[in-house]
Amino acid sequence: MIVIATDSTACLTKQEARQLGVIYVPMTYTVAGNTYTEHFVEDNGNYESLIAGTQELHTSQPAIGCYERTFSTLRRSGFEVLCLTISSRLSGTYSNASLCARNMGEDSSIKVVDTRTTAIGIAFLVREARRLIQSGYSLSETADAITKMRGHVKTLFSVSDMTPLRRSGRLGPVRQSVGTILNIRPLLTCKDGAVIACGAARGRSDQLKSLLKAVPETAEEIAVQYISEEEAAKQLVDQIEKKCGVHVTLRKLGPVLGIHLGLDILGAMWFDPASKD
Repeated sequence: MIVIATDSTACLTKQEARQLGVIYVPMTYTVAGNTYTEHFVEDNGNYESLIAGTQELHTSQPAIGCYERTFSTLRRSGFEVLCLTISSRLSGTYSNASLCARNMGEDSSIKVVDTRTTAIGIAFLVREARRLIQSGYSLSETADAITKMRGHVKTLFSVSDMTPLRRSGRLGPVRQSVGTILNIRPLLTCKDGAVIACGAARGRSDQLKSLLKAVPETAEEIAVQYISEEEAAKQLVDQIEKKCGVHVTLRKLGPVLGIHLGLDILGAMWFDPASKD
């Protein structure tokens, strides 16, 4: 039997994790010297008030020891493990998980895949992996298929302040002026696993129009992601559902991504098999 492991940036609920047979490997975050563990979506509490207004913010990937305990426990119970991690361009999580699998000499029974995405993009791939496993795919076949599928996960998101992204070092080369002009909201995407700027919107209305336009009608799974911008996120959900005629998931991101992206993040993410890698 194959168990799927993923990190807490996947923003899953407890129920989703249970239904998909997922083991969570949590990340941690530090605020003003105090360290907290990131949990399932519904268990992170009011972390916004905790991280708002302070510059002393840090996040930490799961340590190698954390993966060793998780992998060892699962292997002793007779499970094979498919580990799907946040993009290696955004975190050292993939490196730690891969090193752990190699050190354990478990290359045939533990497969680690760099999803080249994060947030609910990982959840999309988790669902696809579970579907493949249930249809009879082996561990290696599933890992290979997910590696090919990851290019079909697309995103466009926007913030009003680029300071958190610049501070975190998770942003590719961008002109210093981007995100500093009043009422200009940068548009960003994830390309080959890295966050890059791809445009700008002038004000809220233009921001929503840009996000709506980006989502193709061929998308099979769609989610709108936010932290503090709940009302705007609900508007975007309604607009995308009218355009695409499918259910759109509304999902609040966790504190680790909140620290790196900022609390005003608003974005859409989708899985589109018709898209080019």
